[in-house]
Amino acid sequence: MKVTVKVPGTCGELVQGLLDETNFLISCPIDLYNAVTVKVDDSQSGIKMAQQADKTLLAIKKTLQYFGYQNLGLEVELESQLLVGKGMASSTADIVAAIIATTLVLGEEVELELVTRLALAIEPTDASFWPGIVVFDHLEGSKVTSLGQIEPISLLVFDYGGEVDTIAFNQRDDLIELKRAKSDQIARAYQLVKEGVQQNDWELIGQGATISSLANQDILLKPNLEQLIDLVERDEGLLGVNIAHSGTLVGVLIKEGFKVEPLLSKITKEIPKLNYLMCRRIINGGYLEYSQLKVNIGR
Repeated sequence: MKVTVKVPGTCGELVQGLLDETNFLISCPIDLYNAVTVKVDDSQSGIKMAQQADKTLLAIKKTLQYFGYQNLGLEVELESQLLVGKGMASSTADIVAAIIATTLVLGEEVELELVTRLALAIEPTDASFWPGIVVFDHLEGSKVTSLGQIEPISLLVFDYGGEVDTIAFNQRDDLIELKRAKSDQIARAYQLVKEGVQQNDWELIGQGATISSLANQDILLKPNLEQLIDLVERDEGLLGVNIAHSGTLVGVLIKEGFKVEPLLSKITKEIPKLNYLMCRRIINGGYLEYSQLKVNIGR
């Protein structure tokens, strides 16, 4: 038995902060993936991995332990399209894909609540594996609320450079107070994105994401973000800006058919330290599975 599971990454979040004193994010899954392939090998015992990946290995061990398996022989391979330390939820994709692939190869039923608990026992977790766009408590898993499905939104992805340790970021002593100070803005951003998803209104989603991006400046500064937003707000073809609240990425949401070259030229000229990475799409979250065969996740 051989199973491959792929999980989408993210371009940060649409919104992140405190809601009713609970940490939450609104997912921003994109059309890039990490995949984990798990194969049962009866000729061996233990886990054999083609690449060194401590968190992925731990996820598999926790899954085997939960279902009561010992000394099972498994072969594991990873494929990655996601950057590390930027806010693309690469660790979440690896961990969750490993948990789900292991669950399936064991013949067990996948329950996303269990997947969430196992993943959160390893580190803070994104919501990209939940279907659609969701509100998610990324630290404790106490809140999972589906906002609905969306039509894909084109997104220009930029990077400020460097890396952010997500675990260290979420352990900051001042984090809760800083989030509380922005609770009004985050509540407004939440409401706009919620209405935008439910009404499939990209402009509302862009407005909410922009508010949340600005509210995060006192928590993790992104240089020239206000200048970038000013550039975006001048053009009717642009919907707004979102960020990786604990990462280095920033996204510009664009309308279909928008010609990006003049905008990229303008941004490169006015904000030269902002590095353009790629054009992707915001999509509905959810994992994909393939049994009995190995698939190439390139798109």
